[in-house]
Amino acid sequence: MGPRPARITRNELTIPPEFRGLCMSSHEASRVGGARIELVKVGEETRLGTCYQQVPVRLMPPFVMDGEPACLLYLINLTAGLMDGDAHLIELTARGGTRAVVTGQSATRVHPALVSFSTQEWVVEVEDEACLVVLPGPVIPFRGSRYYQRGRVDLAPSARLIWGDIWLPGRYDRGNLSEQFQFDRIVQDFEVRRDGRLVYRDRFRWDGPWNAEEADWHFGGNLACASLFVAGPMPTTLPDPSPKVRRSTFRLESGDTCVRWCGDPPTVTIDLAHTALCVAARWTVGPEAPPWLLESGNLAPNHWFSPAPI
Repeated sequence: MGPRPARITRNELTIPPEFRGLCMSSHEASRVGGARIELVKVGEETRLGTCYQQVPVRLMPPFVMDGEPACLLYLINLTAGLMDGDAHLIELTARGGTRAVVTGQSATRVHPALVSFSTQEWVVEVEDEACLVVLPGPVIPFRGSRYYQRGRVDLAPSARLIWGDIWLPGRYDRGNLSEQFQFDRIVQDFEVRRDGRLVYRDRFRWDGPWNAEEADWHFGGNLACASLFVAGPMPTTLPDPSPKVRRSTFRLESGDTCVRWCGDPPTVTIDLAHTALCVAARWTVGPEAPPWLLESGNLAPNHWFSPAPI
């Protein structure tokens, strides 16, 4: 797979069984955006190769900072979020030897659905000796929203990948206007294959809105849950998390790792990002290396790069 300078259309996107029959736009390319991205190694740096962008998705040129082994690539949504009927397709190829963090510049805001649903789909290929961290951004489902997130990843035998997802309950800090767990339906479908063999699959369907008992069953009385898939060696132990979160680590038959969180939204986000970027640094520099990007001093605080709360 490689970037193609061809318009992204709705025909390239998947409709899950849960949303079949819902009305979509009649024009195959309307309300569809995305990007086809190639990352290449130039000297010791990771740069953009061929690239195609389609409104409303835009790319910032990769940030390459002194002393950092990886570049930072921002995906930007020029609108206020994913509206009913919106669809984004991100195709990403990390060529051999590249080192990169790919993330959104803000959380993914999913607006109410009136007749359809919104979707974001990722198709990722990671070649041998490449190391890729993908953090799409916390998902905030608004009241009455319907959302489908799909990811398909193909790894070469020596490729390494870290993928993180965070799910929030909606716009929750709004007093009487709180939208905690008032979404209509969320479907997540994520698969990873290494050298053609399925090594990880995570699929769920949440039907809302949830009452207090249902929210407690799914989120354990918390306002955030998160998942990190790590395709590559993990440390035998991780630093203890904050008391504001609970974290579990699962070793997979493939030798890869899944880490799950639930807890306070800012703390869950920071612990996931710190874990992901520390593991990536161990792979590329060594066990005592500082995490990618977090200590560079060149990044303004945001949802991924804010300091841990005291």
